[in-house]
Amino acid sequence: MFISIGRRHKINPQALNNMHKLRARIFKQKKMWDIPLINDMEIDGYDALDPYYMIINRSAEQAYVCGCWRILPTTGPNMLAHTFPELLHGQPAPCSDSIWELSRFAIEMPHDNRFGFSQGTVQAIHAIVNFALGCGVKQFVTVTTVGVEKMLIRLGLDTSRFGPALQVGVERAVALRIELNDRTTAALERAIEVYIYRSQRLGDAADF
Repeated sequence: MFISIGRRHKINPQALNNMHKLRARIFKQKKMWDIPLINDMEIDGYDALDPYYMIINRSAEQAYVCGCWRILPTTGPNMLAHTFPELLHGQPAPCSDSIWELSRFAIEMPHDNRFGFSQGTVQAIHAIVNFALGCGVKQFVTVTTVGVEKMLIRLGLDTSRFGPALQVGVERAVALRIELNDRTTAALERAIEVYIYRSQRLGDAADF
């Protein structure tokens, strides 16, 4: 698995198209979200803000995009503040250079539910946390489902809610804070070690 993170204007146009098609498959076709498509691609107004994206390919040479994530600064327009403000339950929207919003996470990977997430998903979380820490970010905020919230807690990340979950379309949605602290980084390191150990054990078993 090959992970890269960069601003929209620096990403290969074909990779961007493949990313938007992946989002369409996951959000519109699989999850049945009520969102518009443009030429079989899922694109919204926040994509025009030159956000950072995480792009996941199966290898560095492969153009097929199997995963993506969008990163927006909370100092500008973002989904929590401007699309789902009801999930703040009256609290002020985060607005700080040290707080980023994560949105539009999608991934197509073989599922290993030891932590509720696939190994690829855990690697993606680990990579995006490390990238943010390198940029001086101390907290993520995100709008996600109650199911994903439970998996983040099981993984051991330091999360907290802005308020109770609400029904948003077909999903029970909740706004979360994810602290980028020692607790979160240690939990991710443990999870990565577990997956590495498991992969090695499976490799050893295949030798017999």
